[in-house]
Amino acid sequence: MRWLLSLVLVLAHVGLVRAEEPIRVFFGPKAADDPNGLIHNLLKFLDSAKTNIHGSAHEVDMILVAEKLAERAAAGVDVHVVIEADWWESPKNKAARQILANSKVKISPDTKKSGLMHNKFFIADGKRVWTGSTNLTQTCLLYNPNNAVWIDNDKVAANFESEFSDQAAGKFGKKGAGKNHTAHPIVRLDESTAVTTLFSPKDTTLKSIVDVVDAAKETIDIACFVFSSREVGEAVLAAHKRGVKVRVLLDNVFSSPAATASWKYVPFNELKRAGVSCKYDDEASKLHHKFVVADRKVVITGSFNLSASAAADNDENLLIVESAAVAKQYSSEFERLWKLYHGDPGESPPPEKGDVGSAP
Repeated sequence: MRWLLSLVLVLAHVGLVRAEEPIRVFFGPKAADDPNGLIHNLLKFLDSAKTNIHGSAHEVDMILVAEKLAERAAAGVDVHVVIEADWWESPKNKAARQILANSKVKISPDTKKSGLMHNKFFIADGKRVWTGSTNLTQTCLLYNPNNAVWIDNDKVAANFESEFSDQAAGKFGKKGAGKNHTAHPIVRLDESTAVTTLFSPKDTTLKSIVDVVDAAKETIDIACFVFSSREVGEAVLAAHKRGVKVRVLLDNVFSSPAATASWKYVPFNELKRAGVSCKYDDEASKLHHKFVVADRKVVITGSFNLSASAAADNDENLLIVESAAVAKQYSSEFERLWKLYHGDPGESPPPEKGDVGSAP
């Protein structure tokens, strides 16, 4: 057997056996059984847990996910999920809620006095992290454009475990968040990949986004459900004025004047007026992504919409990934969507309750 192990190591070294990337990236919508899809790989991630699964989820209505969590708990895995209280009590989540309520899964709703509990992350065995823009819902996993990352790194996992522990103890929003105690704010996964982990409202998330935008020299591509932050909008405008090629793709739920009437600043309008290439999607599905790609080498992703409420009120997570390989995948997704949508938003679909909480 020793010779076989040696052979595998040699083949991996020369590239004939593919080692897993430090960050695996998934995009949707794709079919439930697509091996590159969100739901297939989320279930695979949950199956990878041997001792514990700790999660923080804005919403769960996907029966497959609820059943998988219950199955893992029945197998002896410690499964504990923090969830947004308002959505947990919603009638649309009743079937999934009943599955989890009748299982060994521990559920901890957030406090209604806080902002949105808007995270979408899981930690498996304190070693692996799943996060991104994707809620655990049928629409997000199978219908809306979304993304997720799977990171195999115990230091990044420790950062998320710390955030989970705060939430499990009932610490939510700007009143309960307390001081930042992320043990490993910047983690180098390999020679070409580094990850910065941030949580709101305890970290300076908007400033970190602005720093990435300010550092861009060639290109900035933004695909985001909500973009209402003046701070980020003005930084993007400044990048455009210094010659950076900027493209912005947003969801058409906020394309009508009525939908943004309460906003003090509408970045889409300001950027469009200045000559920045801006589009809305033209589908009833939500463009639910929350990512930025700068210079095709830095990616911002997570649960975080580009809004002041995401920074100051909500419980969110944000990753800044320095990796040309990861950026290439996000750039490909952006190009796909940019070509798909023509820019005319059509009739703006009505916003849902959770959409309002994501902005301004």
